[in-house]
Amino acid sequence: MNRLRAYLVDFDGTLADTALANYLAYAAALEEAGVALERQEFEAQALGRNWRDFLPALLHKKGCGADPAAIAARKASLYRGNVRRIRFNDALVALLENRNSETKAALVTSASAANVEAALASRRALGRLFDALVTGDDVARHKPDPEGYRLAAQRLGVAPENCLVFEDSEIGMRAGLAFGALILRIRL
Repeated sequence: MNRLRAYLVDFDGTLADTALANYLAYAAALEEAGVALERQEFEAQALGRNWRDFLPALLHKKGCGADPAAIAARKASLYRGNVRRIRFNDALVALLENRNSETKAALVTSASAANVEAALASRRALGRLFDALVTGDDVARHKPDPEGYRLAAQRLGVAPENCLVFEDSEIGMRAGLAFGALILRIRL
């Protein structure tokens, strides 16, 4: 039997319920570009996905010629004002705080580094729980591609079979399985 040496933790929907903060920031950024966005539509298209994987199609569908990167950048600046709306998974935080000294932890997310850092800073000491951080800015291919998990394991110096992935979405679970780790599905 392989020994568990690392926890690889997804951010949005797993470590933290960021759905409202993300929606409000995207809705405001899109409104500035003349696009209305309903929460249900946002969640159906965007949850668990990097902006590069949904925003161009959303803008096209809405008939908006705005630059997706500019909308994403504006969303990132608006997101910081909504971090107080994030609800953290206290049980998972407690598990990370109480893990043994031999078990490493990495945060692996498709979210931008700026958004993750703003969210972690909103709750003191969360950042210290992780030995490595892999964001959407660090990879060329986002979930369901396992690149983020591979990079996290490389940074931690552990093999896939020694990792436990905490995920909430089908996309993330597919990434973790393709990576070769054990998966624990989390529902907030």
